[in-house]
Order: sequence, then structure tokens, then C-alpha cells
Amino acid sequence: MKRILTLLLACIAAITVNAQIKATAHISAQNPHQRITGFGGFVCSPQFQYNHMSTADIKKVWGKESTVGCNIMRLYIPIGKNMWSQSLATAKAAKDLGLIVFASPWGQPAEWKTNNSSNAVNDSGERGYLKKENWADYAQYLEEYVQYLRTNGVELDAISIQNEPDWPCSYAGCLWSESDMADFVKTYGPTISCKVIAPETLAISDSYANALNNDDVLAGFDIYGGHQYGGIQSAYKNLGQKGKELWMTEYLINWNENQPSSRNYDYNKDCFDFFRSINTCMLGDFNAWIHYAAKRYYGMLGDGQCGTTTGTVTKRGYIMSHFARFVTGMTRIDADFGESGLEGSAYLAQTGDSVVVVIANSSSNDINLTIDLPFYTQTVISYQTSKTSNCEESSPTLNGETCRPVVSVPKQGFCTAVFVRSRERQASDMTCTTTRFGRIDDMKLTQSDFGDSYKMSGATRTFDHSNPLISDRTNADNGYIALDDRYSQLVLRIKNVSSTMNYSSAKTTLTYVNANGQVSTRDYGDLDLSRRANFNFTFDLSTSRLSDGCIGIISLTNNNWSSSLTMDFGDVYVSGASSPYFAKLTGTYDADDSNLIDCMNDAACTSIDMTAVTKLPETLPWIASNHVAFLASDAATTGNNIVVGNQCKTLALVADGTDFRPTNSFNAEEATLTLTVDGCRMVMVPFAANVPENAQAYTIDNDLNIQPLLEIPAHTPFLLVAQGEVTLTGSGEVSYATSPLDETLRGCYTAATLFVGDYVLDKQSGMWGFRRVTKKDELAPFGVYANIASTEKFLPLHGDASVVGTPEPEPTPVSEITPDNNTRVWSYDKKIIIDSKAGNRYRVIDLNGRTLREATLAADREEVTLSRYAGIAIVIVNGKPFKVNY
Repeated sequence: MKRILTLLLACIAAITVNAQIKATAHISAQNPHQRITGFGGFVCSPQFQYNHMSTADIKKVWGKESTVGCNIMRLYIPIGKNMWSQSLATAKAAKDLGLIVFASPWGQPAEWKTNNSSNAVNDSGERGYLKKENWADYAQYLEEYVQYLRTNGVELDAISIQNEPDWPCSYAGCLWSESDMADFVKTYGPTISCKVIAPETLAISDSYANALNNDDVLAGFDIYGGHQYGGIQSAYKNLGQKGKELWMTEYLINWNENQPSSRNYDYNKDCFDFFRSINTCMLGDFNAWIHYAAKRYYGMLGDGQCGTTTGTVTKRGYIMSHFARFVTGMTRIDADFGESGLEGSAYLAQTGDSVVVVIANSSSNDINLTIDLPFYTQTVISYQTSKTSNCEESSPTLNGETCRPVVSVPKQGFCTAVFVRSRERQASDMTCTTTRFGRIDDMKLTQSDFGDSYKMSGATRTFDHSNPLISDRTNADNGYIALDDRYSQLVLRIKNVSSTMNYSSAKTTLTYVNANGQVSTRDYGDLDLSRRANFNFTFDLSTSRLSDGCIGIISLTNNNWSSSLTMDFGDVYVSGASSPYFAKLTGTYDADDSNLIDCMNDAACTSIDMTAVTKLPETLPWIASNHVAFLASDAATTGNNIVVGNQCKTLALVADGTDFRPTNSFNAEEATLTLTVDGCRMVMVPFAANVPENAQAYTIDNDLNIQPLLEIPAHTPFLLVAQGEVTLTGSGEVSYATSPLDETLRGCYTAATLFVGDYVLDKQSGMWGFRRVTKKDELAPFGVYANIASTEKFLPLHGDASVVGTPEPEPTPVSEITPDNNTRVWSYDKKIIIDSKAGNRYRVIDLNGRTLREATLAADREEVTLSRYAGIAIVIVNGKPFKVNY
């Protein structure tokens, strides 16, 4: 026996179930953005003590055949003409690979500087500017560098006026004011015989961009360049609109640079920060993105430090390759990832025959992403990077020609998907607007004096230390937004955000009214907004975060002084475990329309207004589960869940399906709710119904006594007693409603979040009753939970014993092999009882080691029935064995 157990225990392994999430991204080519010139990095000259790259190194990062795929190289201009030869060999190697090459000066000859030093700040702390009497000398100096390379067979594509003219560094550098930079570019830019880059500031700031945005200055430069370190403001886009290319010419992120401990590599933080840095610039209309040192532990090629291998492409290098190899030369187009949590961007080939989508998935779940394309395709090539893979290529099989292919995006990973057009997709004239239920705009105020600034959906607001969101109130003297149900989160959908400096919100604090009617505050800390577009700003309202509850909202504040945020909002709403919305479609019916297909497939779209849709088909077979479609009163379309005018012939709902939330009440000739019952189940229905012949129904009072029901009223929680599938049937008015917050039993038609301390129906020790929830959980649509002022783990129902059950005798575990205070296993009434923890894995085996049953505990207590077996069984729960007589 001991030998058998030893062998069995050796075979026990943890089983991980990876959730597979579905999401949709919409790609639209209707409004093309910038053409992507390329990607690159900086190559240090030999005088640097690190990072000088060999030709072999360069070929790993640059060129069409390289691993990374970069096509732009940045060179350092050595100070003094006698040093220029140091950059020549690298420049030649770059041109041999067909690269775009530009050069940046750090310092100038000391005698031309006001502090008599090549450094921006000398040893005495004196700042150095270029003397105006030497401006012409400096312009000639830059032109001579261009000519030097040209004479030696290298045509320089562009030259910068100054590296970081706004940074008072103690190394080679020179400070330039905004006006001086503009004057120099205006006067001397035209004298340089290659393209000119300006201003290459530390930050992409409005002040320098505005100084350059004058007609007499614009002729003096070709490329607006800036660095990402000091944030990205918005005035640079005005230069792009006037024909200037926009380049981000330097950025680096030290590993975990803001952490108090050593900067150790962290894949989850490092790689997604790096991806976001590139993607942010792509979404910000930049034509090019150039990293600082290409060969460095924080670069694309390792240098032997911080765990990297010299000359080996780093994880960051592979992430850059997702852009550099595939989107260079393409034009960015719109990509909307909805509320999936995915990040990325999309690109269209100049010929229009292919689309590339670059995606990051920072979640812990693999995501099956449906990509709604502007054309049909028959093929997809996917490139994926994760902790264990590096830009691995695959060709997923598509189910025939489609305009909505599905690609898998790995958890905590990256994917570039390439699609080739097989045929055009006809444009649809259907339009769609969507609105979330639970918008705070639509909530009632306790006092009209509260104001109307809380109506933020679709609006633009400034958010900083002096501009709060929702209201400027700090107390409830002028009222508050009264929540009409119990919600678990406040969601601010951000369509776009811009900042005067950093993309974060410091000390973000919610002022709210707690369950006792008192004003409370909660600091949610420093929140990251670096995604910039199409994301949710979410605040947890559950009792796990707001332990005193939340029945009202007053304001959101932050402590941003320098970083003033301008936010364009979508819907601002509160929600539970799900976030249902309704859609309004207009135009001529087109089964191929993207919006229509989304409404068909998105379980969150619970109500579809098609009253303004013409040429409807005879049936809408895609109206399934608990969706409801509203059609015009003269519509001839038929089918389940279709409301014509105010009348629905047949409403067919499924309790184990999706949310039910129509926008309007209506009348149904027949309404049904089908569900499965295993003994007892708490239910609430949106229409009055009859008690089925194969079931019984009971009310439950506040003392948990049951009383039989002859008819089932709408919107009233009740106990349904049956075995197997049951269909509740009724007619008349159908509507959506919420249970009053002060009721003991509260039903829901949309998935609800269960808080710690709630009670749900369960059966324990032979009795039906309410079990106390001990961790945050979810309640399915049409379900019921109890709000009971108790701390008891289980509260039994009272009444007919044939319904509520009878207590089991206290069992005694039989011969526990491994004592465990958290788990008990015994046999009772031809069943094996496992009392442990929901989610634990168990296996039942016989003495020959044969597996009789293997599963995961769905609840803290589970009864296991084994057919055709009697004798001694070994039950292994979470790795611990128990012996029972069965």
C-alpha cells in the first residue's frame, strides 16, 4: 500500500488551465496617417568606451537580411575636423547596406562657446551657448562634415543642428534657446547641402516646435527631430501638417530605472515599456523611431552587461523587429482594439494590397483576436514573441476567404500579423453608435445644485491639480451622483489623452459616499496613461477596495502640477462583472457590415436598435441567446427576440447564456426563460410567469422561511425547485429592473460581482441555505444573491423538509493518511464528500492505481458519486492523499 501511494504521489502534477479570451480589433483605411520612414539606432564612435560595433554586429541590427530589420543609422559627429575620420568606416558600412544615415553633433570647438568648453556646462557650472559671431563658422563646420563624407563616398541623408539643445549636461553639448534655434535654422539651414534636422531636444516640447513653425523658418529644415525623455507634447504635429517629417531620434529605458532596488531585468515591465515607447510614437504620427545605443544591455544587441550576451540580439531587439521588419515603408491606418486591453497599431502597404497589425498583450491570458480588415484575405502570417520565443513565424489556417480572420496573441507577448488582400470588401453605408448602460451622465442627483460637469461621456476635460473630474465638490453639501445599483467599478473610456509633460495621474483620489451615507476618499495612487488612446481608466468600487461600500460619487482629483492632462472621453460609466451596451444601427442592411457583425457576436451588446435600418431580411437568424433587436413598426422581419414597434412575438431567453438588458420595455406574446436546475436554484425573471409542471416555486422571507408560489411575479427573486431542464413561460410586459438596494434578496439580469460577505444559495450537510462568500466572485445573469447582516458561514432555509432538506449526521473522516486541517474527506450515503477549497484539484483512484475520477472542485464542498465501484478508494486533494471506504 505504501508503495502504491508513493508512486501515485510521484505522478501528481499541478494542472494549469489557461483561459482563452476572445477580442476584436477594427482596422480602417479610410483615414490614412503618416508614412513610416523607418527605425534605427545610434552607433557609438571609437572614442566612446563602450558600444563600438563591428560590421558583424551592424548586420544583425540593420539591413533587410538582419534579425532586427532597422534601416536608419545615427552617427556621432566627433568634435574637431581632425576627428571626423572616426565615423567614416561605420558610415560606409551603413551605406553598403542601403541604410538612411544621419549625424548629430554633441559639442563644438570650445572657442566658439560662451563658457569656453565643449561641454554644455563647464567645471565651474557655467552654461555654454554658441557665440553668435561664430554661427556662420558653425554652419560651415556642419556643411564641411557633409562634404567630408561625400568626398569619401558617403552621401549623408540628414544632419542635426544640435543634440539636446535644452539639456544642461556636464558632457559634450551646447544650449540653444528656442528663438536662437529658429534664427539659426532660418539663416543657415539653407546653406547645408543635405536635409536638416531640428531641434533634437530632450523633450518633444511645444516651445521649440512653435518657434520653428514660422514660414521664414520652415524653409531652413526638413525633419523635426526630438527625444522622448521629457515627454511628448502636441505642437510638433503642426509641423507634420506642413510637410515636415517627424522623427523620434533618441530614447533609451534603463531596466527598472524607477525602482528603489537594483535595475534587474523584468520581462513584464521592461518589454511592454519598450513596446509602448515605440507604439506611442507611431500613434503620435512620427515617421521614424531611433533608439540610442544599439549595442547595449538596454539596446537591441547585448554588450555582456546585466545578463546580456555580447553580440546577441536582446528581447528588446526582437520587439523592435516586430515594427522594423514589417511596417517600414507602409502607412499607418486606424486600429481600434476596443476594451480588450490589447495595444498596437496597423499599417497599409503603399500598393494597398496588404495590412500589417502589430499587437502587444500584457495580460495573463492568450487572446484569440478577430481582426476586422478593410478587405478579404485567404492567408495570414503571424510572428510571435514571448518569454520563450523570439519573433517565431507561423501560418495559421483560415476557414476560407474572410474579412475577419482570427489570430492568437500569446499571453504576455507580442504578435505581428501580415494579411494579403484576396479581393475588395464592398463599403457599407450602415453606421453604428454604441452607448454603455450605467453611464453616470444618466444617473440621478440627490440635489440639483451638484452641477452638470459630471456629464463627461463624449466630452473633453482637463485633469490636473486645479481641474478635477466629475465635480469640484469635496463634500455632499450640494448632493452627489446616486448609484442606482450596486457596482464594482467606475470606468472612464479614454479615446485620446494629451499631456503637457508626463502621461500619468499622481495621487488619483476618488471622493464618494459610502454605504452609511458618509463622505469618504480613496487614493488609487499614481496611474499610468501612457497608452494614450483607446483604453479604460478604471477604478475598483468593490468592497475589496472600498471596504465601507459605495452608493454615490462626488469627484476625482489628482496631484498633477506640471503634467496637465487633456482627455477626450467615450462613455463614462459604472458596471458590475460585465459591461453591457446598446447599439443603434442606421442605413441599408448589409450582412457584411463590420458594426452589424460585431453586434451579432459581442455578448455585451444586449440591445440593438434597428428602427432606422432599411431593406431588412425576412429573418435575423443571428439574434440568439439573450440579444434583443428593436425594429420599426412596419418591419416584416420575424424571429425570436425581435421587437417590432412594441410587440415581440416570441422572446426566448437562456439563464446560462449572456446578459439580458433591453433599452425599452415591450410586450411579448410568449416569453420563456430556459434554465437547468439541480435540486434548487435562485432565479429572477423579467416577466410574469407560470410555475412549470415539472417544478415548484417558493418565496423566501427575511427570516429565510419558504412559502409556495402559485404564479411567478416579474422582478421578484424566488426559489425554483426542480431537477434538469426547466422552462418558465409567460406573456405580457417584459422589462429590465434592478432589485432595491435595501432588499435582502437581490436579483440581476446581467452578470454581477459578488462581494465578500454576500450570500449565495448552496447545499451543505444535506440542507439548502445561503453560503457566505469569502472571496470576490461572479453571479450569472438571472441569478440572486442575499444581503444578510451576518458573519455565519452558512444559513439554512426553513420550511418543507422535502425542499430544504434535513441535516446530515456529523461525519467522521475514515483513516486519514495525511492529516490536513484545511481538507476533510469521508464517505456518506454512497457518496464521497470532499470538504476543501473551490478550485483545488482532486483525483479518486482505486488500490491498483487506476483513476476513477479527476476534476476541479467547483465549490468548497463537493459530493462525488462513483458508479459500479465499491471498496477502498484513495482520494488525492491538492497533492494530499486520503483513504475512504466507499
